[in-house]
Amino acid sequence: MSRGTSLGSVRGSPRMPLVLLPSADLLGLSRALVDSSAKGAISTANLPDEAVSSLAQRLLRPKTVRKPLHPLLSATATLFEQEVCNYQEKGLAVTMVADWAQSLGLPSRHVLALEQAVDELLLNALYDAPRGPRGTPRYAEIPPSERVLIQALPGESAWVRFASDGSRLAVGVSDRMGQLRRHTVLSYLERCASAQLRHQSPLEDKTSGSGVGLFLTAMAASELLFRLRQGQSTEIVFCQYLSRPRPLRVLVVDDDAHSPLSSSQT
Repeated sequence: MSRGTSLGSVRGSPRMPLVLLPSADLLGLSRALVDSSAKGAISTANLPDEAVSSLAQRLLRPKTVRKPLHPLLSATATLFEQEVCNYQEKGLAVTMVADWAQSLGLPSRHVLALEQAVDELLLNALYDAPRGPRGTPRYAEIPPSERVLIQALPGESAWVRFASDGSRLAVGVSDRMGQLRRHTVLSYLERCASAQLRHQSPLEDKTSGSGVGLFLTAMAASELLFRLRQGQSTEIVFCQYLSRPRPLRVLVVDDDAHSPLSSSQT
């Protein structure tokens, strides 16, 4: 696989380059980020140069420009959000997002994929992200059958945000724990994509529950962004196109704890 072209001068920000790949799937995008210090990778297949340039510039916008859920959404898009504090609220939120996507005309199979992804990401945010006093997962020893009775502690709830501008829809799931790291994200995605290439179940022998959520999210997304702020927050945002849903072509992993000098260790 070609390592592609590094686009590091967009908007004068060499610290936040993008890797452009002539053709890549989940495996290619993941490996491109593993092999570089770039924060994002784009598959440029079937995209004209001007579309690639616009895509790259907008992906590199800092969140403070419009405080968007997704940097490619129209500024006029209405944002909805819902706090999730327990298993029952998780189910209601998943149904709400799925009904919303269906009302916008997203094809049924893509609505199902989106529904599965949101469900898994909320489970991760509620039960995998919280940490105890010693920094270990708070609910690791509690069976799934008993987790349904847990009420999130103050500051440990999850949030779902979603919006559409009529062209694309975007959904984000976040928590305030900030435990997920770049190397974990890329390791899961690369492992799952490699297994799929071998016609094996990508969800076999998973080492953590979050692997399911990350893989299902990648399968539901055309553009996938990870905003990782160590000890503060984790936000996973994915979008899909309404008129013609596409496979993953954009992967951004923005980890404030990741240093280019340590990229070989991730």
